[in-house]
Amino acid sequence: MDEDPVKVKSEFLLSWIGKLLDRKMDGREKSLIDRVTRVTYKHFDTPSLVEWVFVLAQQPEQEAKDLALDMELYVEGSLDIFSHRTNIKTDSHFLIYNVKKLGDELKQIALMVIFDQIWNRVVKNQKLGKKTWIYFDEMQLLLLDKYASDFFFKLWSRVRKYGAIPTGITQNVETLLLDANGRRIIANSEFMILLKQAKSDREELVHMLGLSKELEKYLVNPEKGAGLIKAGSTAVPFKNKIPQHTKLFDIMSTDPEKMRT
Repeated sequence: MDEDPVKVKSEFLLSWIGKLLDRKMDGREKSLIDRVTRVTYKHFDTPSLVEWVFVLAQQPEQEAKDLALDMELYVEGSLDIFSHRTNIKTDSHFLIYNVKKLGDELKQIALMVIFDQIWNRVVKNQKLGKKTWIYFDEMQLLLLDKYASDFFFKLWSRVRKYGAIPTGITQNVETLLLDANGRRIIANSEFMILLKQAKSDREELVHMLGLSKELEKYLVNPEKGAGLIKAGSTAVPFKNKIPQHTKLFDIMSTDPEKMRT
């Protein structure tokens, strides 16, 4: 994650266009993408994909014409969902990105755009002296994508110096433990809340985090709302049961049986 915004955008477009067109960019195409990105940002303050492809089409190489034609479906055609400026106020204090209803192929492309937006906001907030809190729900599903896995590792490794605090939420830690970047993320997390864990996951976490057998028992079969909090090198048991028939319980409960009552 370089601090030069145009370089970061160029690297993003190299990956994003490759994913969009479902192929690897060759050397000439990579050079074109980098050149077009630099030229576009010289002439437009906040360019969209429409302006970018317009500049691409002006380049003299035949490869530029071919790439512009390949991109036409996603700029002017029926799949132009990402080509225009968003109608969402991205400078809002609170933003939610939801990809639940997107198909697998479109979801991968959308995630790349979302990650780019997140990083832009982190950098912007740092310049303004503001902190950024980032929450990723169902993180195990996002880690199944290679680009997302690499993004998370870079984010967890570098984001704190930008005044940002990332939080990953998962009900299945196994996926993180099976992914090299996932393991690095766990190792690089200063604060964790651990609830009930399956035997194999629990044993691996106990080993990774250096937990004692005495503390491990709090992850075996705790009551709901109980487990371990690990902050730095300190781990302590906790119990935070929210009483039923309260507004907080109604808001936070995900138990289908309780939600029906």
